[in-house]
Order: sequence, then structure tokens, then C-alpha cells
Amino acid sequence: MTANRQPETRRSRPRVATTGLAAAVVVAAAILLAGCDSPSILRSEGSAGNEIVTLAVWIFGILAVVLITVWAILVFVIVTGRRRREEDASQTKGNLRIEIIWTAIPAVIVTVLFILTLVITDRIDMPARGAQFTAVGRQWWWDFDYRELGFKSPNEIYAAEGRRTSIDIESADVIHSFWVPQMGGKIDMIPGHVNHIHFVPLKTGEYLGECSEFCGVQHGKMRFLFVVVTPEEYTAWVERQQKPAAEPTGAAAVAGKKVIGSVGCGSCHAIRGTALKGTFGPDLTHFGSRSGIAAYTLRNTPENLLRWIQDPQGVKPECNMPNVPLPLQQQKELVAYLEELK
Repeated sequence: MTANRQPETRRSRPRVATTGLAAAVVVAAAILLAGCDSPSILRSEGSAGNEIVTLAVWIFGILAVVLITVWAILVFVIVTGRRRREEDASQTKGNLRIEIIWTAIPAVIVTVLFILTLVITDRIDMPARGAQFTAVGRQWWWDFDYRELGFKSPNEIYAAEGRRTSIDIESADVIHSFWVPQMGGKIDMIPGHVNHIHFVPLKTGEYLGECSEFCGVQHGKMRFLFVVVTPEEYTAWVERQQKPAAEPTGAAAVAGKKVIGSVGCGSCHAIRGTALKGTFGPDLTHFGSRSGIAAYTLRNTPENLLRWIQDPQGVKPECNMPNVPLPLQQQKELVAYLEELK
């Protein structure tokens, strides 16, 4: 009976190995495909991002060679080992040459990976220069402060294609992490400490940035838009941002300006050129020109803005925007005014 069972056990092993290999391939494919519609560092459009992708490709290639080699040796040992009798199998214990080779190969691989990482990190870490603006992380939105230019652009920033972008990184409350996947790596935003990041955007377009450090219940809804434009468009954008708020023209917007000044919005928000001077919440001077609301929880449309004003806690629970009870007419007037701030 024992002689009959042994061959069955030996034949079953390759099936298990094959099943495990197939499962690993399926899992790897699922992981790669899962990120196809999301911001990915592998689709880089920035100088630092390109360096990181280069390092990732080198590491993946080296480790792939190692993995394939191990699989090949494993298959060879399984196939040839089954054909030998146990007493004929050669032993490697005590073979100094083989032991040196087994030790040297991993050492060489680790050394190569270390040198690659060191060289590419040095390329990314360009000499520090003066920052163009400061990125301040808050629960749960982004305050981009162009202090020297005299304006703020919450949750949405512009950069010039082909020009170095330098950013000071701060936090106003807890630890956050600044990350635009296509531009480069992450950098922590630590209360009481200023970090710095710099890179060169290489292609115009809109890129979604996010906080990559868990910072509270609305961490997943703390995003921002990073827009890369031509140098001429960037200069025009800066000039528009430096201007005070536009005067309302429509009747509803004119009424909305009176509403916003009478319901306490100025205790949190600022609108340059008006009496609103708050600093606790986002600057609303050019709110109408932005693409998102509440750190890109919603797209900036009149319908979504009305929804946000009516029930901010329903849209983004535990945010610092309070529910302010207003008649529907005043809510619509407020929406009309804010949408004209471009």
C-alpha cells in the first residue's frame, strides 16, 4: 500500500506549484490593473517622478531576473531530483565554492540596488532654492499661500511647464503628507517644522494631488488639483490671482454679496477687496474659478455649491464648515455671488 501511495504524492506537488504560480500571476495582474484609472507614479509627468520610475524599473528588472532564476532552478531540481534515487543525489554541504557563490550573489544584488538608489536619490535632491509658495495641510483641505505675491489659492495650484516648482511644506494641525503622484515622491507635513520639495513639471495637464498620511476621518477626501500650464498661461494666472474679488453684476449675485457679509462668513473666510478677513477657512477671493469644492469632494457647480451650503456636514462629516440656517432664496443668492468670483 505504501509503495502505491508514494507516486501519487510526488505527482501532486507540481500541480500545487503550478496553482500557486497561477494565483500569484492573477494577483499581480489585479494589482497592476487596479491602478489604471487612478493617479499613478508609474505614469510620470515630472522630473522627480521620472527618476523614481527609472529606479522602480531597474529594481523590478533585477528582481524579476532573480525570481525567474529561482523558479528555473526550482523546476530543474524538481524534475531531475524525481529521476534520481536518494542514495545517488549529490550533496552541497561543505562545498566551499558553492557556499561562496550563494553568499556573493545576494551581496552583489543588494550592493547594485543600493548604488542605484543612492545615485537616483541624489539626482532628485537638487540644491534648495527659494520657494514659490507654501503648502499648508489642514484638516481636511489645502492652503496654498503665495505670500510674496500676495494671494492664496486653496485646493488648486498652477505651475509652469518646464520650470522648476519649489514648495515649502507645513502643517497647521496634525501630520499630513503632500503628494502629486505624477510629479514625484511624497513628503510629510509636520506641525512646527518646514519641509521642502522641488521638481520640474514636464507636460501640461491637470493632475490630482492628495494627502498620503492618514490624518483623520476625512483623510480620503483631502485632495487638490495641480495644473501644469505654459509659462505664459502661468504668468496670466498669477496676475488674475493677485487682483481683488470681482464686483458682482447679476442681481442675485449683488444680493449674495450682502448676504455673505451679514451671516458671519468673514469669521472664517477672506475675500480680498471686501470686509471679510477670516483666516481659519479657505480664501474665497477667486472661488468661482476653481474646479472643486471642499478639497475636491464635489465638482464646483451651482448645484453642488448649493448642496454644500445647505448641509456641509452631510457632504463631509466632521469638517469645520458649520451648518448655517438660511432661507432658500438667500442660499441661492450666496451661490450666485460665489460663482461670479473669478
